[in-house]
Amino acid sequence: MKIFSFRALLIVFLLFFALSSSAVLFSQQRADQSPEYKEFLSALRIEDLNARVKELERIKAAYPNSTYLPAIENAIIRAKIGLATDVESILQLQKTALQSAQGARRIFSYYIFCLDILEHKNLAQFDKKKVTQAVEQYAAEGLKLASDPEFLKAIAPDQQEYLKSNTPTFYLASAMAYLNEDILEKSMKALEDFKKNGGMPGGLYFYTLASAYAKSSRNKEALDAYFEAAVENYRDSVSKARELWEKVYGSSQGFESKLEARRQEVPFHAEPFKPSAEWKGKTVLAELFTGSGCSPCVGTDLGLDGLIKAYGSMYVAVLEYHLSVPRPDPMMNMVTRKRAQFYGVNSAPTIFFDGENRGSGGGSRQMAEGKFKEYSAEVNARVYALPEAKLKVSAKLKGDSVEVKFSADKEIPAADYNLALVQKEEKYQGGNGIVFHKMVVRDFLTLDAAALKSESAQFSIPKAEQDAEARLSQHEKERGFTFKERHSKIDRQNLMVVFFLQDRDVKKVYNAAVAEVKK
Repeated sequence: MKIFSFRALLIVFLLFFALSSSAVLFSQQRADQSPEYKEFLSALRIEDLNARVKELERIKAAYPNSTYLPAIENAIIRAKIGLATDVESILQLQKTALQSAQGARRIFSYYIFCLDILEHKNLAQFDKKKVTQAVEQYAAEGLKLASDPEFLKAIAPDQQEYLKSNTPTFYLASAMAYLNEDILEKSMKALEDFKKNGGMPGGLYFYTLASAYAKSSRNKEALDAYFEAAVENYRDSVSKARELWEKVYGSSQGFESKLEARRQEVPFHAEPFKPSAEWKGKTVLAELFTGSGCSPCVGTDLGLDGLIKAYGSMYVAVLEYHLSVPRPDPMMNMVTRKRAQFYGVNSAPTIFFDGENRGSGGGSRQMAEGKFKEYSAEVNARVYALPEAKLKVSAKLKGDSVEVKFSADKEIPAADYNLALVQKEEKYQGGNGIVFHKMVVRDFLTLDAAALKSESAQFSIPKAEQDAEARLSQHEKERGFTFKERHSKIDRQNLMVVFFLQDRDVKKVYNAAVAEVKK
């Protein structure tokens, strides 16, 4: 499974600025209406770079006034960079790309330019000194811009925050260049500078650190660093960590179990919630729209995992809807798409607390603790409220059905009475590196009058699986690809039900309740 590199994330970010809005990138509706957008996406999936350039040139000629023209031109340059056989050719192509890069796009261009060279398939054939010189120059230009008050004045506040958090990456690029030239002392110094300047160690950092240790024959330290990268499934870190594990410990015994255990851990301390006597029965509903191919969703997903661990289902009910944004997700289904349409969601990650959009974007694994603290503050501000209704729910597995009993102590005419069937955990290694996905929504019911009168409802697991299969097949047809794994099957031994009341117009959630599905 190919995992997003840091360069890939930045390319997505640059495309974001090349287009008119994030909705252009992510809106399924807009994509369906624009033939050049479909053709553009199809061209980007062409693996042969010569063929990709040819197709992109055709699209450019066919749609000279397209909104997507800057992105198309950028993609042509990127494909030609991938075909380059020397550093000089790359620098010339990058010079052309830089001419149109203004504002935040300019500094992100410097980030990408460094990694264009350092992650190039022909890096081993490049002149090492020229590689280092080019990266040093780009890093210097980027750091200079990042500290220029006049430059920063022209950058939007949200972009400034993103720039600030990613500026230390220039030190990582320098470390990679020095490592490539076997200047180990300078490489280690650049890695230290990365941390000193606020860099948050992630897969790229640990992978580079491990490589530096390995070249210094410091196998134990290299193993520890490769293992940290392997937790995120960064590049070939798993195989490198396994190889060193065998070298250090004499066999591979214990490696897989330790790695799996680490991947299941929340990567920060989630302090258990201890309610005061003021709690009156309110359960906060947290709904996350996410995707296993969405790299910015990692911090959000793990932050929500922290909520699950710290609060438990009595105080927080969690629903995670999987979408193919921006990459295919085999856990999506009909109900996740319908729920996204209900809220008007067209990008991920997007999070709602009690029906209100309170999220502030996504982030990396290293940002997960910050997301947890943000979400905890939101929950704490809501959980002590007097609930509009007190709810009860229970559920039992009978054959291929989940039979649900529910009740509310009062009727709220403006509310929809909703039930969600949730799988507590699904194991799937997606493009963003997360392996264990929590509280995956598998089916969803808005209860009709008959169900409300009987205070009972039923989920058909085979039907939910069939609907999910239909959605995957539909997506394959729309996008012209085939899922390598299809995660439409529902684990019958690993289910929960969430019952909640939500205003059908303003979308406010009045209260929620959660039950394990008993066998």
